[in-house]
Formats: sequence, C-alpha cells, structure tokens
Amino acid sequence: MLPRRRSATALGLLLLAPTLAACGDDPAAVAAGDVVPARHEAGIAASGAETTIALPIGDLLVTVGKPVREISADDTRQLERLTASDGEVFVPVSWQYDTTSLGTYARYLETTSTPVVDLVVDGASYRIPPPETATEGPESFFVTVSGNGDDPELKVDFDGVTQTADLSSGEVDAGAAAPLYDLEAAPAEPLPCGGTARPSRAVTVSELAFTCTMTPPVLLPYAGDAWAADGRTWLALTVETAFGRWDEAAADLSAGAIYYPGTVDGAFTLGGSKAVQVIRDAGRGTCPDIANQNCSAVFHVLFDVGEDAPRNLVIKQRYELGRTSTWGTIDAPEQLELTVTDRTRLPVE
Repeated sequence: MLPRRRSATALGLLLLAPTLAACGDDPAAVAAGDVVPARHEAGIAASGAETTIALPIGDLLVTVGKPVREISADDTRQLERLTASDGEVFVPVSWQYDTTSLGTYARYLETTSTPVVDLVVDGASYRIPPPETATEGPESFFVTVSGNGDDPELKVDFDGVTQTADLSSGEVDAGAAAPLYDLEAAPAEPLPCGGTARPSRAVTVSELAFTCTMTPPVLLPYAGDAWAADGRTWLALTVETAFGRWDEAAADLSAGAIYYPGTVDGAFTLGGSKAVQVIRDAGRGTCPDIANQNCSAVFHVLFDVGEDAPRNLVIKQRYELGRTSTWGTIDAPEQLELTVTDRTRLPVE
C-alpha cells in the first residue's frame, strides 16, 4: 500500500464535472447510483481526508465527507432539499487535478484515454462520470449509495491499470502504476546536445548553422498512449534543433547559391535502437521561419528500455532546402536534401 501523499500547491486546477443522473419525472427523487452535483459552498473539501491518486495525466486529489441522509437546498445546484430513500445515504465527494505534479510530463503523452472511476461502498460499485478537464476549480458532488456509506473506496482505471484508494485512510494500492508516485518534477532546463554535428554534404563558404539542445532523460511508466511492458520503462527526452543558411559554391568560391530550410523530419536512435515514438511539438518551433531565416523544431522522443538503458544517442535531422539566391554562374538546383547527424551521449543521472 502506498502512503497518502500531500501535493504541492496547485497552480492550475482542472474542473471535473459529474452530472446528475436521470431521476424520472420527480427532480427531487434519487436512487442508488445517482450523482447529485453540489454547490462549491457545500464545504465537502473541508470535511474529510484527502487522497492523492497519481495518474499519467496528473494527480487526482479526492476528498470524501461523512455520509448524510439529507442534502440541504443550499448544498445542491438545483437548490432543493433531497432526502435519501430508506437504506440509502449520500456520500459527499470533492475532487480536482493537481497539474503541478505530473503536468510537465504531458509533452510525452499522445493519448485520448480518460480514467474510469467507480465508488465502492458496502460491496457495491457505482460508476462516477469521469474527470473532465474543462474549467479551473474543484468540483463537488454527492453519490447516492445503498447501506450506511462507511469505508468508501475509489477504483480508478487508466488504460487497463487499476488503482484502489481507501478514501478513509488515504492509502492507495497502485499496482502497476506505483512508479508514478516516485516521479519528480520533469527537468526543464535544456542542455547542449554536446556531440559533433555533421552534414551529409560538404560545407562551403560558411560554417554549419545548426544548434541542438536536449533535456535530461526521464524514465516513465506511461508515455505516448501506453504503459511500459513488465520489466521495461519509457526513456523520454525533448530535443530542440535549429538550422539556418546553407551555401553551395564552386571550388574557387566565384559562384554559388544560398539555401534555407523549408521542412525538417527528425529521426532518433539510442544504442542502435530506433525511437518507438516521436511526438512533434506543434506549439513550439517554426519551419520555415521566414522572419529569422531558419528552421526550428521540438521533438519529444520515447525509447523502450530495460533496466540498463544505453547512453549513445544519434540525432538525425533531415532538411529540404530551397534556393533563395545565387552569385556568379553556377548550376544549382532549386531544392536540396540535407541530413545533419549529431552523435552524443546522454548525461548520467
């Protein structure tokens, strides 16, 4: 069992929005399994213990209050008093994501999976509408259950891996998701790739206008859209490259042509094995960048590794260059293909 974990102060909290289940013609009638949205003023978060469930998309912070037979009109969004049927109670729940915990690993995710959540009380299971990443702020609600509502548990399944949280003690049986609880904040400061970048064509007139930085690698149990296999893990790092002007010239430099990159495609190998996934960051980098006369790109790269991950990293950037001008008399094609290869070693943790 994993101990209850306190999170850092949330910088951005994502709204989770359960909805009231259909209750027939009488809006005040509720039955076991119905979810009743609460007003923020209901004070559920202040009434119970907090449990942290680490998920690939962020820590889910859950607070459960003491079961009640009646909900006052001031505590529900429909502003009417609700009374549970005989043998049933309302279990107050409040939850939110703490995006400061694992939010920085979102760059290595490319999944549409959402958590599947069940509240388990007195041996019965109640499906709760899954967390939604819609609006900032916590969301509170009441789950109608049979029995007295004591010792509630929350089962959270994410892409086939289920965690069970004891909402009374805050302890979590994480199973295969246990490595998520040991992750620290992702390193953000990039380092020079540190290798020697070599072009696939001979450099003329000017030096190679290429730069490369990368973040220190991290080991993740979930990345892309899948959990790592047993005994394996995902090694993830972010590589940013930029490439500018390229010259082709005659041997005596009396004639030549100037090219700039218009497209780039990244390929990566670690210890001779290809990356299993390369996620191009659409929000960072511009190619071509007309204003700065270069091509920049950011790639989030995933490798499937065992206990002893190799360190020899090869970064290949394949560019398509377009001719912009010439001098003298030279037979220069309008477009060229160029590959820049940077061989380096990953830093030791």
